[in-house]
Amino acid sequence: MTVSSYDDLCAQVADHLNRTDLETVIPTFVQLSEAQFNREMRVRDMMVRADATSDAENVQLPDDWLEHYSLQLAPGGGGLFLDYMSERASNQLKSSLQGTSGPVMGYTVIGNAIELVPAPGDNVDLKMVYYARIPSLSTVVQANWLLTKSPDLYLYSTLLQAEPFLKNDDRLPLWAQMRTALMEAIRMESEASLRPRSGFVARARPF
Repeated sequence: MTVSSYDDLCAQVADHLNRTDLETVIPTFVQLSEAQFNREMRVRDMMVRADATSDAENVQLPDDWLEHYSLQLAPGGGGLFLDYMSERASNQLKSSLQGTSGPVMGYTVIGNAIELVPAPGDNVDLKMVYYARIPSLSTVVQANWLLTKSPDLYLYSTLLQAEPFLKNDDRLPLWAQMRTALMEAIRMESEASLRPRSGFVARARPF
């Protein structure tokens, strides 16, 4: 049986576990696996480009934002790549400018917003590249890019979430070994694909 959809994944996990009492919690195992993916994975397939225009200090982050990669002024604004600053460095710079607005020199991330430093006096067009959250699978969303690309990783990761219920199952070390190897393979593939054209991003969306 192939694993090309959420329903396929749940069926394969149930078959591997061979525990009818766990079938109702398999969707939770999938959800926990995805939470772990989002904590651990930062690969090219997760990179998204977003555009925004703002004259304010704070710019709302996209809903699926996980981690920043780069922020750039649009070509009309000079095309400058902005430097990421710590909150402390941001506050020091704003203090030295005595609260005045001006050309944006950098940015930091506070909560769910980008803070431009200093605040722009006029509209600035921004281009951001960020790591986006992996779309969650469900009975409605039957597939995402990771399931299509690595159904084996999804399978072994979901099986491992059943560990508290399986206790001394001798298959657990094998599943863990397979998951570790697949995660490393995806990481290495991503690094290799970024070397020739490190600025390339396949997807784009508004903030």
